[in-house]
Amino acid sequence: MISVLTLTYQRPNLLEEAIHSFLTQNQEDCEMVVINDSEKSKLTFNHPQVKVINAPKRFTSISKKLEWGFTQCKNEFIYRLDDDDLLAPNGLKMAKDFIVNNPKYDIYRSSKNIFFVNNKFENIDSNVNNGNIYTKSYLNRIDFGDKSFGEDFEITFERGGKIYEDNGKPTMIYRWGMNTYHVSGLGDVTTTHMYEVIDRMTKKNLGDYVLNPKFNDDYYRNINYI
Repeated sequence: MISVLTLTYQRPNLLEEAIHSFLTQNQEDCEMVVINDSEKSKLTFNHPQVKVINAPKRFTSISKKLEWGFTQCKNEFIYRLDDDDLLAPNGLKMAKDFIVNNPKYDIYRSSKNIFFVNNKFENIDSNVNNGNIYTKSYLNRIDFGDKSFGEDFEITFERGGKIYEDNGKPTMIYRWGMNTYHVSGLGDVTTTHMYEVIDRMTKKNLGDYVLNPKFNDDYYRNINYI
């Protein structure tokens, strides 16, 4: 029913945790599609519900990578999960429920996310991406542009999509810190500058990886929904 689309670039350890959060959902009608466009780090993982695609070259922007990634998903509903974030416990089951119970929207999202700082629960918060789910029919009719900052806000809120926002428990853990890059934290800079910064911060992760999805801590144990 849902395809989870994850863009990644030279962060295999974080990606392994994102994949693990998907596998623990136990939703057999869902898939995860991972788009890697590092020319210096090829990723492999063998699982019937997880498709890892190593693009032949780096995309010109995040919006172009996202646009192409959406076309690789087989399901009508596509959940965007960045490689440094995690699905919440039962996140996909909750997402499926509010899609089924609220038909004919273009975009589905939780009103909040579970906010972690340096892998510790901080609070219940809100952001541009609280676990945004787009229909393919909506994505097929919008302009994605060619940019690497603010593209998530534009495709969610500035393309005329009809949005359903669920006020129940969040479906996503949004993570900050962890000594890694965060695109939103780099500011509105050129894509060239952004890519240069990211390359410097991830140079230790070059090389090919056979992914081994796992959590490095029991993140779910410390979640407080109040």
